[in-house]
Amino acid sequence: MTYVKLILFIVAILISVLGGKKLKINAGLIAIGFAFIFGVTITGLGVNGVVNLFSARLFVNMFLVTFFFGYATANGTMLSITKYLFKNFKGAPWLLPLLFFAIPFLMAFAGASTDSIILFLTPIAFAFIIEAKLPPVLASILLWATCAGSWAPWLTNYATFSSWFGESIGMEAAEAGFTKLFIVACVINISFMLISYIVLGGWKVKTSMEILGDEKIEITKEQKKTMYIILAVIAVLIIPTLIQLILPNPVTGWMKANLTIQVLSALGIIAMHLTKAADTNDVIKNQIPWGLIIMVCGMAMLMGEAGNLGVTETISALLESGSLPASAIIPFIAAVCGFLSLFVSGGVITPLIIALAPALVSYGVSGAAIIVASQMGMIATSISPYSMGGAICITGCPEKYSSKVGNQQLMLAIMMGVIVTLLAVFGVFN
Repeated sequence: MTYVKLILFIVAILISVLGGKKLKINAGLIAIGFAFIFGVTITGLGVNGVVNLFSARLFVNMFLVTFFFGYATANGTMLSITKYLFKNFKGAPWLLPLLFFAIPFLMAFAGASTDSIILFLTPIAFAFIIEAKLPPVLASILLWATCAGSWAPWLTNYATFSSWFGESIGMEAAEAGFTKLFIVACVINISFMLISYIVLGGWKVKTSMEILGDEKIEITKEQKKTMYIILAVIAVLIIPTLIQLILPNPVTGWMKANLTIQVLSALGIIAMHLTKAADTNDVIKNQIPWGLIIMVCGMAMLMGEAGNLGVTETISALLESGSLPASAIIPFIAAVCGFLSLFVSGGVITPLIIALAPALVSYGVSGAAIIVASQMGMIATSISPYSMGGAICITGCPEKYSSKVGNQQLMLAIMMGVIVTLLAVFGVFN
């Protein structure tokens, strides 16, 4: 019966994604329907229990950031910023797209929150890439690739996850695994980003004169207000983090912990409205990607049923049963983690791997290899628009492009998942 539930769960995911495309209905709505069906008929959650699966955190993140930057899109500020970059970066315009990788990657190295950086840059990146006549999906790829930077050995992710795994398989193996993960993630992500940059023609960015000619960039009063507010948000978001790295103190420590991108976006929305930077009703109606938000939050509700359906227990039982040869365990872990990460944040999957790790190590599987395979599987497919990472990267995509970009991100996620699984088969993670 357990395997039947697993199959039903996978079928529900496939019907949501493929059926949504075929019927031209938001996949998130179908996913919500399946979540209620499972909750009422199989898992016993009931209606209220299924409603509680709705991710308020995910909704608030996407809603507030897109609302805030919606003002900048509505009044043309994003377009003006893009034109300004073209006009004043005459020496090597081909480098401009790469800045949307380099800036967040280096900031992640310095300890800033990768999610916050990407949430902030995604509207600017899409505005630039689209104006440059490049495929919009390139913006998602450039930003997504930066997630490798957040695994540097001196950062919170490394310390938190290595100690977490260390309790299960020992600190020496955990630290070795996460050190190798950082190297492997950087090599794979940067390689993928550069190949995409070349294949998608990022290097063909036209010179500023070809794009704008002699066009004069005029900044309106509303656009100036918008830029001042955006710059203020940037300053409050970044400066306390940098000061805290150099000279830790209670004031900037509190600011870093509490003045997050969500809080600052909410305050920025109020400032935009009060200064009349744009028509707020128009921003709500036309600039917030409601379809994307429904899709991501709906899929998150369906994924929330995984534990109640026994999906994680089924995978655990299969791994612990000994029915898989030792040589197949690492590729299997990479494939399973990659598949789950297509639809859910890696933070949800990691506890499963930690719980399984001691038993797998007892079978002779390397603890470090378990870490690299599981985390790389999750990283590889996290560009999926249904996963937290991919959803963040597509947040700033204009509504008319979001459906196509989302489909492309899903295809790229599947491709990356296959590549990482093959690398595991060839022993790269051992």
